Amino acid sequence: MFIALGIQLFVAVTYAAGKDDEHFSVDYCGMNCTQQEDGSWTACSGRNEECRCYHESGKKNGLCLSTTYIDFSQYGNPSDSDIAAASPRP
Repeated sequence: MFIALGIQLFVAVTYAAGKDDEHFSVDYCGMNCTQQEDGSWTACSGRNEECRCYHESGKKNGLCLSTTYIDFSQYGNPSDSDIAAASPRP
C-alpha cells in the first residue's frame, strides 16, 4: 500500500547517505493517519509534534513519520583554528 512512499523515502535517504556532511532520517511514529469525510486528516501525536502524516495521492490512509535533516556543512571544520582559539584554556 505504501510502496511509492517507501520508494520516495528510500531515494531521499540514499541521496543523503552519499554525502558525509548531510544527515537525513525518517522514523515511524508508531501510528497511522486517515482522511476524514470532510477531507481533513487525523492528527499525528507524540514526539513533541514532530510527527506528520505522509500519504500517497488518492489514498485515504497514511503513516505518521518524523523526519530530520541536518546539513553539517554549515558548521565549521572541527580542526578549524577558530574553534581551537575559542576553546577554554586551563
